[in-house]
Amino acid sequence: MREMIGHHPLWLPGVTAVITRGDGHVLLVKRSDNGAWTPVTGIVDPGEEPAVAAAREALEETGVVISVDRLAATMVLDEITYDNGDRASYLDLTFACTWISGEAYVADDESTDVRWWPIADLPEMSDHMQARMEAGLSDEREARFAGGASAPTAPVRLRPDRPVLGVDACAAGWVGVLIGPEGRPTVHVAESISALLELVRESADPAVVAIDIPIGLPDAGGRRADAEARRQLVGKGSSLFTTLTRAAYEAPTYELARAANVAATGGTSASAQAYALGPKILQVDAWLRGRPGVEVIEVHPELSFARMTGAPVLARKKDPEGALARREALREQGIEAPAWFRNPTFAEDDLLDACAAAWSAARHDRGVTESFPAEPEVFRDGIPAAIRV
Repeated sequence: MREMIGHHPLWLPGVTAVITRGDGHVLLVKRSDNGAWTPVTGIVDPGEEPAVAAAREALEETGVVISVDRLAATMVLDEITYDNGDRASYLDLTFACTWISGEAYVADDESTDVRWWPIADLPEMSDHMQARMEAGLSDEREARFAGGASAPTAPVRLRPDRPVLGVDACAAGWVGVLIGPEGRPTVHVAESISALLELVRESADPAVVAIDIPIGLPDAGGRRADAEARRQLVGKGSSLFTTLTRAAYEAPTYELARAANVAATGGTSASAQAYALGPKILQVDAWLRGRPGVEVIEVHPELSFARMTGAPVLARKKDPEGALARREALREQGIEAPAWFRNPTFAEDDLLDACAAAWSAARHDRGVTESFPAEPEVFRDGIPAAIRV
């Protein structure tokens, strides 16, 4: 065909296969032409069904057998001019696929490496390739496509000038979401807060760490930070518990903690939920006293979500509709929360809370956060106590 038309542009149909295997990993190949990591891609043969082409390309490039589950997206790619002068434009059909069998390996000369990547920690990709990945990894039933001039545009991706880290407590210890100038969130998990920061610093040095845990423990009475932030959460105030006194958290049992809190406050008991967080609260307290070398602020994710949407998100964060509402809120602020698959280390609401904390960290680095109270309290421990958003 090229002998007939020379370098004139060709209009070609292409396919992209986003292949997952149910354990939070996706199959990527490292292209031999430019060294980029991408999902499996290829050109549809004349007369070939696109879904059949996707399965064929997966087998030819990586040696795995897949099922093609659904059409995830259609998009037109910009015209490409190759080194030899040939020009082509592609209509790409992205399919969400599931691995069935086969050990992945480099099966042809179009790639130099094949690897199962954690969905929560993908390599750098071009914007159009990332869009295909997001569509293929989403739970959406309908395919994504570009409409006419009235079609809504995607929010501008949040790209902080310096890396920031949002942190939330989880079953494994702590989950952190790092967002740097490139705007792609990455997920990190560690048993301790110090280990988390050490892990994150292997790839970036965050300017601000925003953590959903009380910072600055009162000696007697409650904190103004809790009371003022709670007033901002009409209908969701119960999501922000009252921080206990230092004496209560340092008590070895819940019974002794209740007695210590009553004695220190003149009659206020201690909730079991607040006391249960004691080990993590004291861990962060000791970490801060050791001067971690980074600015650390306290945040409350529900307050962050309320600021994103203009009102508290009333749907429960552990329910599917609550998770979707929070993902949409993050997306509108330019954060595409990483996909989550059921695992024992952290829950989806932990991940989304860490994303919200990262959003507040980015605001703080720009100098636009609100503080509750406006002037932080300082107790005997000398640590300023305020919730930022």
